[in-house]
Parts: sequence; C-alpha cells; structure tokens
Amino acid sequence: MSYNNSYDVIILAGGLSKRFGADKCCFEVNSKTMLDRLLEQFDNPIVVSRSPRRIKKGILVIEKGEYEGPVKGVREGLKYVRRDRVFITGCDFPFLIKNLVDYVCSKPYDIVIPFDHRPQPLLACYSTELLNKNIDKINGLVELIELSSSVYFIGTEELLKIDPFLYSLININSIIDLIYRPIRIKTKSNFILR
Repeated sequence: MSYNNSYDVIILAGGLSKRFGADKCCFEVNSKTMLDRLLEQFDNPIVVSRSPRRIKKGILVIEKGEYEGPVKGVREGLKYVRRDRVFITGCDFPFLIKNLVDYVCSKPYDIVIPFDHRPQPLLACYSTELLNKNIDKINGLVELIELSSSVYFIGTEELLKIDPFLYSLININSIIDLIYRPIRIKTKSNFILR
C-alpha cells in the first residue's frame, strides 16, 4: 500500500553513540550499514552528520561546533527542507520502511508521532512551519507536543497494519539491542495479531 505524500526526510547521523561504542551509522546489519539501509528507503534524504561521511544519495549537512543533541541537528537539516512536512529519524532505526513513513506523514496534523510505551520523537512527522517557528525555543523534540494544538499519536496496533512485526520501531542503541529487540518485538506483535 502506498500513500501520496509530499514530505522531506531528515536522518540524524551525528550522535555520540556512547552506548554503542562506535559510530553506529557505519555498523553493518545484513551486509549494509544502518545508514545505508535508511538511505535506500527515501529519494533525497537530508543527512545531518557531525563529520564527513559517504552517502549514496541525498544531501549531506555537516553540523559544526559542539554536540548539543538532536535539536541542533534538526535545526541544521531544516535549512534544506523544501516541503511542508518533514519526517525526522536517526540512523539507529535501520529497519524503518518507507510505507510506514508514508502512512505517518499522510495524517493531517502538525505532529504525527508513534507511541510505543512513550512518544518516539525521532520517528515522527512534523509540520515544517511548526519546526521553524519553535526550533530555537526547545531543548528536545518532545517539547513540540506542548506547543502544538494538532498532535496525533499512533499506537502500535495501528502501525501493525503497515509493519506487521513493528520492525520499523526497533531502535539500536547497543549491540545487545540487535540481538534482543527484534525477538521481543516479534513476540509482542505475534501476540497482538492473534
């Protein structure tokens, strides 16, 4: 199933990877780096990195200065956004599929954010206008929820229609996550599907 959407994508690839122990964007999963897996899903993504890196397609934006977290990366990436909506994610969601992003960005709200035990601000679609208006007022993307009167939370049951095993929600913060999270989510999904 495909949805007609017009949105840009910002992929944050400049985190410190402290828990992972190395640059997780370069870590290979099934012979592809986590970043390359995401790049394959989108036509012209905006990749924000703290250092130069090779990307197969898209726009590479180098974030200058000290690391300040995801908001700074989003601020840098926003300079290249041309559409009314932008999906924001990190390279640590290597199993994200485009159909899920299309579905999330098809909802007519300022913020459309998956909710899996808590809001997932780095797996969400935002109004570009909302971001531009508020990016300098916030310390974290989740703060935008309070600044918007138009927020849609998507639960896992709704997302199961698009991603039956919820692999798109798998966030890799450590090597152990690669081993245990797919198993846990698959078990959870099978339970929900019965």
